[in-house]
Amino acid sequence: MKQIAILGGTFDPIHNGHLKLAENAYAQFSLDEVWFMPAPNPPHKTGRRITDYRDRFAMVELAIKPYTGFVCSDYETRREGKSYTSETVAELAADYPDCQFHFVLGADSFYEFQNWHEPGTILKYVSLIVADRDYAKNHASLGEQADFLKEQFGARVQFIHAPEVDISSEYIRSLYAAGKKKAARLTPPAVAEYIAAHHLYGQ
Repeated sequence: MKQIAILGGTFDPIHNGHLKLAENAYAQFSLDEVWFMPAPNPPHKTGRRITDYRDRFAMVELAIKPYTGFVCSDYETRREGKSYTSETVAELAADYPDCQFHFVLGADSFYEFQNWHEPGTILKYVSLIVADRDYAKNHASLGEQADFLKEQFGARVQFIHAPEVDISSEYIRSLYAAGKKKAARLTPPAVAEYIAAHHLYGQ
């Protein structure tokens, strides 16, 4: 059975942290492919300004071009309304019965997972591959969070044994808005060039 990992998100913009997370997952879990899946209408971003989907998709395509096994998927554009992961993974399971799907998460998202839309439905169809980075104070350990999700939802959880790269798209946007040259170093060069050429984030 083909092993596919989904890395979803807004990707506004995609950055080096996303790529390193996918690289580590791909290498450690013998995946056949990692599907980067930009959300057309992310539910957790309601009321916030988001860069046009076509730009975000184009930046992901540019970022992953050098990588074998990385795919940019527009799968969620087939459905109108909010881009709920629960609906996406159920449809993927029906459309690709010869594939086993996994979902890649950073540690921050892993700690919020129980608050997602229908977490039990998501975990019926995918296992979780999680960046191995504990939060020192206000959270349980990663292991305790995994045990909680297993008990509540029957989660299958595996950890990426490599440091998570601590970069956020929000931070990159703020650097661009402030005219900081450092911003361009946090994304692949092709993405930085696209941002400049299309005058994104205040360029």
